[in-house]
Order: sequence, then C-alpha cells, then structure tokens
Amino acid sequence: MAARKIMILGAIGVGKTSLANRLAFDRFETSYKATIGVDIYTTTAIPPDGATPMPLVLWDTDGDFGLSIFRTVYLKGASGALIVADVTRPASLDQMAALIAGFREALPGRPCAAVLNKSDLVAGGSGEPGSGPPPDVLAKARGADVVALASARTGHGVAGLFADLAATIARRSL
Repeated sequence: MAARKIMILGAIGVGKTSLANRLAFDRFETSYKATIGVDIYTTTAIPPDGATPMPLVLWDTDGDFGLSIFRTVYLKGASGALIVADVTRPASLDQMAALIAGFREALPGRPCAAVLNKSDLVAGGSGEPGSGPPPDVLAKARGADVVALASARTGHGVAGLFADLAATIARRSL
C-alpha cells in the first residue's frame, strides 16, 4: 500500500510536532525548537476496523504559515489533514476553524480531523471515553470528519485519531 500524505496544520505552539513525535516515535519531548517550513515523519496507522495498516507521511508545518499554507505547494498530493488546536488557548480554536474551512476549499473531498490537543491540561478534559469536547469547541470544529480530544504528552487519543483519519482515507479510496 502506498504511503498517504497527511498535513498537520495549526497555530504556533498547539502541539503539532508533539503529536507527530508521539505517533511516529511514541515519545514526548518537553522542549522543542519551532518548526521552520515543514518537518516530515513516516509512520503507520492501524485502522480501528482491523483493515490493512496504512503507511503515512506526516507533514508537520510551521504555525507561522496560517492560512497562507493554502497558497503553497506543500498541500500537493495530500490525502488528508490533522488540524490542531490547543484546548487551553481559545484563539487557536478560531484558527482551527479557519484552517478547516481553508482545507475544505483547497482540497474538497479530502478528510480532515480537528484535534483538540493538550486535553490533559484542562479539568475534566482527560480525553477519556465519554468526556467529549464541549459544545462551543464542537462548533469551531464544524466541517471536520473526525473530532478528537488528544494529549501528545500522555499519548491519550493520538493513535486513535490517526487511525480514524486513515480509515476515512481508505473508505474514500484516496
């Protein structure tokens, strides 16, 4: 199976690199240098339905791109996107909403996941089953195929959100 290109988009400091590192290497670093341009990781997602594992190429983008990312060649060939927000920073939720809309316009039919990272930092936001995103957050994530609470620090929800995105890509034969 050919590797699928997944864009990781979001504001500066929301944890895009931390999510990529958690999935690709199962580790969390407490200090990072800001991504300049794009960093690329390879990994494999295990679909939740037991289907064939899907190789992924993760394009971890610089948060400074903002909406200008849609005017670059970086999106060419993308099968889907993780659009990340920091649940402790409301402004990043607004940026997530704008990026979802921009991705939908730039790559219609390609799935995207709204990832609410750093869920371990908010009271009751562990990301445990049954503790879904609050309604105001869900409104910001409108238009995403998958909405997930995650914590790159603890690893909770990370593999599952990539697996759900991979399953959506497989269903759409992208």
